[in-house]
Amino acid sequence: MPVSFATLRVIPNLPDFYRQHPGIDIILSSSDRRRDMLRDGLDCVLRVGELEDGDYIARKIGNIKITTCASPAWLAKHGVPETPDDLRKHQAINWINTSSRHIHPWTFTTPEGVAEITLAGKLVVDNSEAYIAAGLAGLGLMQGMNLFLQPYIDRGLLVEVLPAYRSPDRKLSLLYPHRHLSRKVRIFTEWLESLV
Repeated sequence: MPVSFATLRVIPNLPDFYRQHPGIDIILSSSDRRRDMLRDGLDCVLRVGELEDGDYIARKIGNIKITTCASPAWLAKHGVPETPDDLRKHQAINWINTSSRHIHPWTFTTPEGVAEITLAGKLVVDNSEAYIAAGLAGLGLMQGMNLFLQPYIDRGLLVEVLPAYRSPDRKLSLLYPHRHLSRKVRIFTEWLESLV
């Protein structure tokens, strides 16, 4: 599962899971790189966003809110964007898909529909810890999962921008191989759904 989802949603709630299911042991792998679940022998994988074709069963378990933000220092120096067009005057901290090697476009809901924008940026990262560190260091604007950005917004370390032009939520899916799920894996996946 993605690092941010593991550290901010799953691990803090594991004590409760273990109280309910003391007989289940978990090997939790968290990475922001996409993994081949069949090659790696994984029972299930949690993915955010659109899914590529693959030899697995996918079940949507929820939606993830996306937020656009920057550090107060970045905004003081470069101004606060009022519309997506204003982003052309800013630098982005961009996120790269490690499988396709493509930079994720930024998305915004506008009166005309969903707009995709590829922003200039001097830094491209592939994991959530580096992404947050770059945003906090004032290296540009960022757009990512609200669940890992909101704690920094709440403390005033990041500031949400363009709230009138929200990015569409991203789908959260649970993937598992084409085989019967064991009772333990089914219990864990149902518990994961309750966290969304």
